Amino acid sequence: MEYKQIEAFLAIVEQKNITKAAESLFVSQSALSYRLKSLEAELGTTLIVRKKGLSNISLTLRGEAFLPIAREWMEVSRKVEAFRSNVEKLQLRITAPSSVNSVFSPVYNLIAESEPSVQLSVSTCNSNEIPEQILRRDADIGLGYFRSEKEDARLITEEIDTFPMVIIERTDIPRDSGEIDPATLLPEKAILIKGVSFDNPVAGDFYRKTFGADMPYYMLVDSPTMIANAMPAGGWCMIPRASTEIFENLPDYHIYSIKEPAPQMPCYLTMHQAIPRQLAELVKKYFY
Repeated sequence: MEYKQIEAFLAIVEQKNITKAAESLFVSQSALSYRLKSLEAELGTTLIVRKKGLSNISLTLRGEAFLPIAREWMEVSRKVEAFRSNVEKLQLRITAPSSVNSVFSPVYNLIAESEPSVQLSVSTCNSNEIPEQILRRDADIGLGYFRSEKEDARLITEEIDTFPMVIIERTDIPRDSGEIDPATLLPEKAILIKGVSFDNPVAGDFYRKTFGADMPYYMLVDSPTMIANAMPAGGWCMIPRASTEIFENLPDYHIYSIKEPAPQMPCYLTMHQAIPRQLAELVKKYFY
């Protein structure tokens, strides 16, 4: 059976008239009749009867029985054609802290615009959650500040960028200089961020060298977005420059460069060893 044969049969049934059915398919009546007769010959039965002198048609009993089959055949044919013409999209799932997502948003947009066959999904998480998410295969790649000291052999983790660290301080009156000496800060007023504090080698070394291994602190929060609500008067926090956007318009929050040597926060890309080859090539193209 061919598509045109089933199409002709269904058009005749729907229009209940050979002439109208031919017009709906933009073919001649003779062409439509030929398609119907060839279908009936293939099935070895008569499906439609048209009485002499009448333009309307009627279905035979075999025609009635074949009608639901024809409709199902047509639906399957449409699905097959849709499957054939539709290119399967490659899904790339990225997880990262919100500040890192902000930095890489131009890259995300470039992928979305340049790779129509790629379906991009971006979510937020803390840096220290990335390895577990990749191991669970909840994400394909993670971008963050955290690199586990006990690296899992199933993971590939590489440094792809660095972000300078700065100090956010909450005071009514800003300091005279745009640079701050960390030794002038009170550790008990510090806000620490998971993934960007002692569990991060760069930040951890900074805190230990400046304030000692048993550094007191005011509060530990999940993300930079919580700092504005948690920070007390005279409080401070060290964060990557990429995370400062939320503080730039707050009147009593001030951003300072750190007196040299200022720590540089590495940004790591983590992915699974078993990542599909197409995804690995896509990641290499846009992130390395």
